[in-house]
Amino acid sequence: MKTRAKGTRVRKKCRDLLEGAGFLVDVVEKTGKFNKETDLFGLFDLIALNDSGLPTYVQVTCSNPHTSKPYQEFIDKYGNKHMRVVQYVWIDRTGWILYDYQQHKKYSRVKLYEN
Repeated sequence: MKTRAKGTRVRKKCRDLLEGAGFLVDVVEKTGKFNKETDLFGLFDLIALNDSGLPTYVQVTCSNPHTSKPYQEFIDKYGNKHMRVVQYVWIDRTGWILYDYQQHKKYSRVKLYEN
């Protein structure tokens, strides 16, 4: 499977997971032949709102997480109690791993088993 197709498939799985949990989700990643900007703030693929309007900025990856430094820097600089930054990593034949970044703290890592 080509990388772009796998990325699209995994992003849709994550979107379905979040929508199933009651989030309103939109894809903010802009891709195209001539478009050089791909992610929101250069970091995020999705933005999700829960029922109380709390925004969650989501990065979706396959197999390996991205380095935590830019996400931690983003939440440390712009974060507050009214937003959330997470990274969902899809591991084939295993499921999701969730990295939840919090302001001025080390991220938490949670395995979500879903096939």
